[in-house]
Amino acid sequence: MTVPLLLADDYYLIAHDDVTGASRCGEGRAGLGLAGALLGELVLFGAIDIDRRNIVILDAPAPGDPLARALLEELVRNDDVTSVPDWLQYLGQRAHKQVVQRLLHAGHVRATEVRRLLQTRTVYVPTDMNVAAWSAARLANALSKDEALSVPDTVLSGLVVATELEMEVFQYASPDVGRHLRRLLAGLPPALRALLSETEAAVGDAVLRHRR
Repeated sequence: MTVPLLLADDYYLIAHDDVTGASRCGEGRAGLGLAGALLGELVLFGAIDIDRRNIVILDAPAPGDPLARALLEELVRNDDVTSVPDWLQYLGQRAHKQVVQRLLHAGHVRATEVRRLLQTRTVYVPTDMNVAAWSAARLANALSKDEALSVPDTVLSGLVVATELEMEVFQYASPDVGRHLRRLLAGLPPALRALLSETEAAVGDAVLRHRR
């Protein structure tokens, strides 16, 4: 049985090459994108809300996904820290490893050792190139046709923009993709719009720090 991809899984596959597994935007930006995606999963599960840049934990059943449930439990344990920017920075340092483990468990990637310049490192190569490529392809295809996207795919598209991956995903799409996507993003619930805005701001801050 195929395990469905959640938001952070989809984003990981977009942010990494569908053949080699190499990062397409640098691990810093990808980490923030994954952090935004993990928080986005909790919003989509109905476990949290976002109000004025702060996380609000809702009275709802725990998510069925183990990673989402573990993150929610961490938010509950640290309920004195509610700032979305703070959680993005914190999760951005560890989200890569966490999402990789979920993808490994589901069989969507496999660990491969690569040796370069006398150093060996581990990369995570998609087990099915078509599955890996589909995450980006379905967004570009739907937006090119001016079609509606599901809420998760609209958020996924917003994360692509927030982490400056548009050229990777939309390079062969219609020139009107941006206008259509802006309409879809404007229709998202406030919590998801706020999360995308905070993720984009965190990426911008990271880029500025890197250039100094």
